[in-house]
Amino acid sequence: GTGPFVVESFSVNDQVTYVANENYRDPNKPAFARVLLKGGGDAAAAARAVCQTGEYDYAWNLQVEPDVLNEIDAQGENGEVIVERGASVERIHINFSDPNTEHEGQRSHKDVPHPFLTDDAVRQAMNLAVPRDVIATEFYGEGQPPTANILTGLESFESPNTSWEFNLEKAAQVLEDAGWVMQGNVRVKDGVELRVTYATSVNTVRQKTQAVVKQAFDSIGIQTQLEQIDAGIFFDSGAGNEQNISHFYWDLSMYTNSPSSPIPISFMVSWYAGPDGENIAQRENGWQGQNYQRWVNEEFDQKFEQLQRTTDFEEASALLIEMNDILINNVVVIPEVNRSVDTYAVSTRLRKENCRLGPLNDLTYFNIANWNLAEGVEPR
Repeated sequence: GTGPFVVESFSVNDQVTYVANENYRDPNKPAFARVLLKGGGDAAAAARAVCQTGEYDYAWNLQVEPDVLNEIDAQGENGEVIVERGASVERIHINFSDPNTEHEGQRSHKDVPHPFLTDDAVRQAMNLAVPRDVIATEFYGEGQPPTANILTGLESFESPNTSWEFNLEKAAQVLEDAGWVMQGNVRVKDGVELRVTYATSVNTVRQKTQAVVKQAFDSIGIQTQLEQIDAGIFFDSGAGNEQNISHFYWDLSMYTNSPSSPIPISFMVSWYAGPDGENIAQRENGWQGQNYQRWVNEEFDQKFEQLQRTTDFEEASALLIEMNDILINNVVVIPEVNRSVDTYAVSTRLRKENCRLGPLNDLTYFNIANWNLAEGVEPR
């Protein structure tokens, strides 16, 4: 390839070793002969491996509670934690198909609607019951605010038309008015109970987020069962893996990703159904379709296709805001927090000014060809 490093060895669920690409376009780069990328473990341990033990030089995506991360940073002599604001959003995804009914050999089939999450009132109540402020303040910290938008962090596509509200009394009334009545501790309508499974990856911050959302949902009669799945399984794309996000065999899932350009077409494809639903993840396409939620909206699809064709930045920005508003007004997703696009730890051994985010929300290692040792530091 054209990158500064090439793969030397790969160990499944463990690590990848890269060596310098002898054919790289700049003969004086990269500065390092070898890069070891270690997977597994947890975010707090990764931060400690850089800041405290000095075992590693860089740790990515540190989704760790503020108090814990601040303590690691304060006590670490071998590195520091850096937070970069960007366009990443932690959010809840809603399944518009039925994960509990098998059809043509698969669950969550695009042609089998969810028995109650297709009800606007249920989704509106959920939206009102997510305590965004608590999640942002207690689990993410300064510079990572609650948000009502799926597109946020860049002025060019930030919608001014949306807002969020946490109001459990109002949420309960929305359900009551729609005919969902309490029977014991769960709401019921036409024999259907409001019981949901809510899945995410194993991560302390995500588990705490799940807990406060469950408490709120339970209080308004939406009984919630939590599931936690190892990240290596949850985000794996294997067609035979029924616990990954593309199969979406739960009612709700939670994770984040972010736009990587000012016109984030590839980001918005997550809600594009396409002709005959060809972009919906199903067995027929090996679960590789990008629309995991099985949501279909003709207006959104038309705007997405228009976005693909436009060459005008102002038109693209207007389309992105309109598409964001369709998603938010229909409660297709429930945004929680505008996470930093990257919270990472950098060793004192590296020149940290070279380990910064790119201009378009690229991850820090977009620039890895220019990473080098700090002045006076000897190679390992």
